[in-house]
Amino acid sequence: TILTFICHEILSVNALVVKMIPRRRSRKGEVNTTKKDVRIVVLVVLVAFIVIAVPQYYRSMEVPYADHYNTPVAPAAAVPSVVTTAAGTVWDPKLNPLGIPPGKAQNLPSPRMKDSSAVDKKRRKYGGAGDEQHLGGFGEIDPGGISPGLFKHMISNLGIKSVMDIGCGRGFSTSWFYFHGCDVICAEGSNDAWERSVLPDKENQMVLHDFSRGPWWPEKTYDAAWSVEFLEHVSVNYHYNYVTAFRKAALVFVTASKGNGWHHVEVHRNDWWIRKYESYGLKYDAALTEQAKDIAKSTKKDYKGPHGQYLDGFYVRVTLMVFVNPTVAALPEHAHLFPALGCFHEGGDIIINRKCDPTRGESEPDPKMYPLELTEKMDEDWLEWLRPRVKA
Repeated sequence: TILTFICHEILSVNALVVKMIPRRRSRKGEVNTTKKDVRIVVLVVLVAFIVIAVPQYYRSMEVPYADHYNTPVAPAAAVPSVVTTAAGTVWDPKLNPLGIPPGKAQNLPSPRMKDSSAVDKKRRKYGGAGDEQHLGGFGEIDPGGISPGLFKHMISNLGIKSVMDIGCGRGFSTSWFYFHGCDVICAEGSNDAWERSVLPDKENQMVLHDFSRGPWWPEKTYDAAWSVEFLEHVSVNYHYNYVTAFRKAALVFVTASKGNGWHHVEVHRNDWWIRKYESYGLKYDAALTEQAKDIAKSTKKDYKGPHGQYLDGFYVRVTLMVFVNPTVAALPEHAHLFPALGCFHEGGDIIINRKCDPTRGESEPDPKMYPLELTEKMDEDWLEWLRPRVKA
């Protein structure tokens, strides 16, 4: 150690100094004390050095230092340096902060309040009875967050076959995608929402997790993450906890409220959200965003809910933002996204594509590359499922 090295050097100096002292022949009966005195002085200096330096050395070791720059750093609140997955493996996001998290994270439900009467009284129309104050905020059914016209565009034109819903409330959007053939999972922090979930198989389709307690992400990657009227409820110091889930989606569809509401603690303009999410490694797609908003606007009166209310997708057509996560979109299992016929139809100045024909020596794509087929019966089955589960 450093301390051992210093002691060794001091003793070496002591020996050298003693050798340099000229020898003096002592008369009979006299004692030559010169060398003895020098040794005593050096040893006193050594002891004094140890008494002063050692405590300073160990106090200096108590200051945390950054990995590369030797500058003091403070630990980041609410962001763990490593995360233990549900399988027990350890993942350090600092090694590759833009990478895809491995496996799935252990969900962390929020405990119910022992006495929530005061908080529940403040909630008024908002759901979340018995939950901590930062949770809840959903309605019996909120037509502003449901846009079947856009949902169908996501499936038929963008090729989406799997959806992860973050902050899903009771699970209305998640259930729509499920009834229309998609593989789904949703994450929600409210115990009240879990108990009142409309999902057909919530044990396998819904995860109860409070993002203020830590990060969560699913086992596999998904074509799309859908998160409507959730962002404004979560403080920026907890962004890491849910953005980590977004890292397992190829496309990310989000809205963020521009007004007051239950526990709205992050209310910002869209340009703030875009800059923030791009700093997290997601790529904002203005063309996809405007296309999706236009479809939500044009179909706002085309679909009704279980009791006749228009599913107008107000939040979606006003504040929607669409991001691409290239790290996931580049994976082979998401090659079916953005489907389009590839073979050229001859004739005319307009480029028209057609389905490739093996009889003409053309390779036909794998059927998995084609989008899911939608039917009116899927719409009917979804509404029929919801009617007894939603108050009129």
